[in-house]
Amino acid sequence: LMLARGGYMSSASLLELLALYGEESNEKVWDIMTLAIAELKKFIENDETAEKKLRAFVGQLASKEYQRLGLDAKDGESEDDTKLRSTIVGCMVYSEDAAIIAELRRRYESAPLDELDPELRSLMISSLVRNSSDDALIDHLLQAYRSASSSDLKNDITSGLSATKRVEVISRLLPLLKDENTIRRQDVVHWYVALLGNKYGRVVTWQWLRDEWAWIETAYEGDKSYDYFPRYAASLLTTREQLGEYRTFFVPQRANAALTRTIDMGLLDLEGRIDLLERDAPAVIDALHNIPS
Repeated sequence: LMLARGGYMSSASLLELLALYGEESNEKVWDIMTLAIAELKKFIENDETAEKKLRAFVGQLASKEYQRLGLDAKDGESEDDTKLRSTIVGCMVYSEDAAIIAELRRRYESAPLDELDPELRSLMISSLVRNSSDDALIDHLLQAYRSASSSDLKNDITSGLSATKRVEVISRLLPLLKDENTIRRQDVVHWYVALLGNKYGRVVTWQWLRDEWAWIETAYEGDKSYDYFPRYAASLLTTREQLGEYRTFFVPQRANAALTRTIDMGLLDLEGRIDLLERDAPAVIDALHNIPS
């Protein structure tokens, strides 16, 4: 990953490297593999064919471990296997395996939210939200979020709702970031990052940040999370146009000493990532297109 980011090798070579790990069963190794998969996703956001190929590739890579681990914990299994299961199931959900998505939906509908397997609950919610156009589901999850006392359950609902493919849902969620009857002030950054990281929500969330900057200044200036807003914007925006917008909006904010270093580092991060995307995207897309169906 670091060699690719530094320009010493093509990011397309990550596909060749990952293909060698089809027999891998170590949870810590899979953690790094999923970082590589997440890196590859950045290159194919605007190429539907390449995205389908990557989904299939990831499903094939994870299939052996899914057959070994399944969806349910086994008596006497190691802590590593318990942790690995959610990673593997996440890969299979990303691959759009219809049987697994259907089973996760069945399990979601079979029990109250707070009784679902906490290791898989976030995946159940996000899978259901991504594959549903039911506004009643959104209503139910928002109500559950408002009434939940468990921070883990709140985090799972945040991740699940933020996974939607529907811009209209994202546009409905964004105003709630200022509604303290729904989202606590300390949880706003989590929502903001989750929505900005969703390719379907990035444009409207980035616009929300700029539109609501006066509120953010009032609410967070002096708070340790104040600089998270420009920091995560720099880490999640993806186009040269957005780089220009970031520069136009945040360079004037450098006069605020609490943000100066974060904005400077953000510009370097964003410039480097866009250079990487523009340099390596054609090779990654070409490599994926050439994977046999």
